[in-house]
Amino acid sequence: MIVKLNGRAIKTPPIWEVERYKISKAERVASGNMVMDTIARKRKFIVGYPELSGQDLDTILDIIDTDDEFINLEYEENGKMKSAVVYCGPIRAKKYRTNMGWYWVDISFNLIER
Repeated sequence: MIVKLNGRAIKTPPIWEVERYKISKAERVASGNMVMDTIARKRKFIVGYPELSGQDLDTILDIIDTDDEFINLEYEENGKMKSAVVYCGPIRAKKYRTNMGWYWVDISFNLIER
């Protein structure tokens, strides 16, 4: 799977989940019935890595952990390239030491469609 953030390819995430939301406006009319209008359909991308080197994590953080509010996301879904403008939610990572050096484990972040 190909994933690009602001045009830069990142290491393929082994954990890639997509949540789809329908944003709506609902209200009750005089009869008591509910009426609802769909405002938009949005997606949230849940990205995770069991482990990353410091260099791989820095590559991702250089793109998503900046003062820019929005990021251009390109990704492959069912053999087709798709895109979205997203912002990044919390970024989680744990530092882990092995006899080979330090690694980052349990990395996760959400990319939420604008």
